[in-house]
Parts: sequence; structure tokens; C-alpha cells
Amino acid sequence: MENLIEYLDESLVPLEEKVKEYLNLEKDIRKLEVDILTKQKGKPLAQISEEKASDEDLEQLNKMLLRLNELRQEVVLMLPEKNKFIEVNLGYGPSMVGYFTIDHETHQPLPEPVLRVVH
Repeated sequence: MENLIEYLDESLVPLEEKVKEYLNLEKDIRKLEVDILTKQKGKPLAQISEEKASDEDLEQLNKMLLRLNELRQEVVLMLPEKNKFIEVNLGYGPSMVGYFTIDHETHQPLPEPVLRVVH
């Protein structure tokens, strides 16, 4: 029988914190994308491209996307293995995080590696 409380291991706390930061930034990016699209709705394309506010929003979005990629790399480097889920505690029971380079169904290499978080 496998250890059912392994995800509570203190050594996983730095990984858990990094995953939480990654998830929060991902959520903030989605909110900003919705905000940008909401501002653009119903406006002529020429007016949208000339607005400074949307330029600031797009610049902020680009910075957030760059940070998300940095966090993704940091999480990947913290994971002990590729192509396997690691159980972590994200505050509401066991969750799983893993970095995959191979499709688990077809066992073929993925075109682009994927960070998966199941929570």
C-alpha cells in the first residue's frame, strides 16, 4: 500500500509554493485577457490600435506571460522526475504536478513538453 500522506512531506513545500504562484499568475493572465477583450468589444479596429491603455494592457500581458514561462521552468527544475505526477499539497488535499514529454496514451513524444497541474 502506498503512503497516503506522502504529499504532506515538508520537503515539497518549496515546490508547492512555486506551483501556487504559477497557478495564481495563470489566473491573473486569464483575467487580463478577458479585460482586454472586453475593452475592445464594439470598437473599430483602428481605434483599438491607437489606444494607449490597450498598449499598456498588452505590455503587462507580455510581462506576465514571460514570468509564467520563467515559473514553468522553475517548477520543471524542481520536479524530481519527468513524465510522472508528483503529489503535492496546494491547500485543499492532495494535488498532482508533472512535466511530460511523452503522451501517456500513445507513448509518443509530444511536440512540446507540457506542465500539468491537477488540483
